[in-house]
Amino acid sequence: MIRLKLITLNGIKIDRDVYEVMIPTTDGEIAVYGGHAPLVSVLANGIIHIRDNKNIKDSGRETIAAYGGTLKVLNNELIILADEIEDPEHVKEEEVEKALKRAHELKKAAKDKVSIDKAQSLIDRHTVRLKIAGMKRRHH
Repeated sequence: MIRLKLITLNGIKIDRDVYEVMIPTTDGEIAVYGGHAPLVSVLANGIIHIRDNKNIKDSGRETIAAYGGTLKVLNNELIILADEIEDPEHVKEEEVEKALKRAHELKKAAKDKVSIDKAQSLIDRHTVRLKIAGMKRRHH
């Protein structure tokens, strides 16, 4: 087991012992278990998967959309400082599809690098939201 602390600007969202956490980082997805080596990394836009015990199947893991931040593993504690998180229960697939379409249109219309980067950031964010909405639908 490892102690997971998920913290946002709005406070502590999770503070409990868990078996496994799958985390999107800028270097790829990593799995963190009890006894993990010390690590500091950058949290990428993506989905955090939390397994409270080893008997939980993949479909039973808790999922949270995360948008940027950092993480640290030290002394059997995983601290995730997320810029922003989103609970899948609050994501509406139809709205996300519309927002993703608008983001693609913004990127096509962009005339400079700053606008292109901003549009791509929106595309990345809404792609994560669409993925988590689809996961929610499959589990219900």
